[in-house]
Amino acid sequence: MKKILTLLLPVFTFICSQAQNTYYPQAFFDKKMAREMLSFGNSTIEGVASTKQKNNWGIKPLLGAKHYAPKGTVVMLFPVTPYFDEFYSMRRKYENKKTTVYMSEEAFKYRLEALTDDYGRFKFEKLKPGKYYLETIVNFTATASYQQQTGTSDAYNAYGGYLYSTPIYQTFFYGYSAANRESKFVEIKEDGELKEINL
Repeated sequence: MKKILTLLLPVFTFICSQAQNTYYPQAFFDKKMAREMLSFGNSTIEGVASTKQKNNWGIKPLLGAKHYAPKGTVVMLFPVTPYFDEFYSMRRKYENKKTTVYMSEEAFKYRLEALTDDYGRFKFEKLKPGKYYLETIVNFTATASYQQQTGTSDAYNAYGGYLYSTPIYQTFFYGYSAANRESKFVEIKEDGELKEINL
């Protein structure tokens, strides 16, 4: 029995270490406020959604290449309520590979969506003055590089005696697929205002 427990303990520890932690905001979600913030106005937010390659997980990108959101990419717009403020603050503070912060299902319903065109452009119309948060996930394919030692260069003195070796590296290129989350806060101060942004 002791041997079984000894074997199971590392397995249990591994499973726990891989477990995903989930957090939700504790602030009250005022759906009446959110509905009012998303009611019709005369303002517009339009822009272009794009992303750049990032040096993550050992991937070395090529000179920060820019990628525009593919046609049909969803851009979401949320009213910045006190509930959303807490959600965003928690996500910045806690979110990592093992921790995710979610909105409630009800809060997530109070949003607007727009689709990007062939050039990554999107538009939200008939908005009221207020503060909004825009977010999208940009999927892209890209090229990266890595270096690998492929040999050595040996140095000798004038009498043929060995001195030292220098490694020879070669750069290899490869393609990969990835996705980056891009977001921005936008504030409309006057009714009828046009905001142009890069997301």
